[in-house]
Amino acid sequence: MTVGKPDRILRLFGRVRNYDWGSPTAIYDLLGEAPTGQPAAELWLGTHPGAPSEVETVGGLRPAVDVVGPLPFLLKVLAAEKALSLQVHPDAARARTGFDDEERCGVPRDATWRRYRDRNHKPELIVALTPFRALAGVRDPLRTLAVVCGLGHPPLTAAFTPLDANPSTGAATVLRTLLTMPAEQAHAFTSGLVEAAAALRPPVDPDVAAAADLVGRLAAAHPGDVGIAAALLLNDVALQPGEALFQPARLLHAYVHGVGIEIMATSDNVLRGGLTPKHIDVDELLDVLDPRPTPAPVLAPRTMLATAGLTVRTWDVPVDDFLLAEAICHRPADASPAGGRTACDGHMPVTRPAVLLVTEGAIEVYGTGTDVIRLQRGQAAVVAPGSPASTQLGLAGVGRVFLASPGQGTSPG
Repeated sequence: MTVGKPDRILRLFGRVRNYDWGSPTAIYDLLGEAPTGQPAAELWLGTHPGAPSEVETVGGLRPAVDVVGPLPFLLKVLAAEKALSLQVHPDAARARTGFDDEERCGVPRDATWRRYRDRNHKPELIVALTPFRALAGVRDPLRTLAVVCGLGHPPLTAAFTPLDANPSTGAATVLRTLLTMPAEQAHAFTSGLVEAAAALRPPVDPDVAAAADLVGRLAAAHPGDVGIAAALLLNDVALQPGEALFQPARLLHAYVHGVGIEIMATSDNVLRGGLTPKHIDVDELLDVLDPRPTPAPVLAPRTMLATAGLTVRTWDVPVDDFLLAEAICHRPADASPAGGRTACDGHMPVTRPAVLLVTEGAIEVYGTGTDVIRLQRGQAAVVAPGSPASTQLGLAGVGRVFLASPGQGTSPG
């Protein structure tokens, strides 16, 4: 790894991922580019080997990993036009043992049926940029049973009765019933649910109306997938811009629609439970899943700094892999004749290496050294590691920037 000098700030060029569930416009609009006709689902900013970013140096573009080393996190812009798969992530211990077991068994790392791609856990945080709909955590069983009954599809009601018999583990039983249905039976079951949801007429309970809307949305994206029914087990969450959702290990979740800033530990470990054509290992999924009812882990931002020119907020997460902060600059840069700057009446503390992404306006970023960079909307930069590990970044301009850095328990660089 080549270690940069202290406060070295370099332009960072991410990679767009064109998954079929992505938005045809949102990420292109952020980048100031014309849509290509392909859905752009994610913009990756980091050193993940699946789509590594590059940095701009005097000698030209170089892989970011050569300059900052492997980052413990991946920063993304996520733009979901259609729902992503229902999924669970393992905790760190399960990821290690699962990966090592598959290595010993000789399972190819690129095999479609492989369950563990690496030894790391994969906690995630998503901050809504637009109204954002997600599913997260097993909903209160009594509420779910009322919703299911309200949809008026008797086979669905029968499949969900384990929630009444055992509220603490019934969700796992329901999932096993749904995910092990023979294909023909599952198709008929799901088709009947979609028809029942479409036939509902007001007035109905608001949660039932939301469930019917969800069924219709999921059916349009994943026709015939029994995950449409499984999704009804979860809390249906409507995030407003600035609100966040944290996905810890063992929590069943899915993103349905919207644009957000996501940060996650660098890992590919995903166990899927529906709304996908990809491999589903029912036994492993249910062994990792926590089936207990829980509120959705919605986080409000905490203000770290508030001055006349700068507001810095963060979302507190119980992991050491990453920190995500947002800075809103309210005051234009004021360069004095001597070359000094007034930086929004404050500085932003950062542990290096760090990744910055401007989502609104234009921001000038500088450290205690001479490196200064101006970023427009959609542009990103990286603060290279050096010594000392922590620094203060000055921010000037009018706009909004997200900053991702290692957590307090992570060794930078």
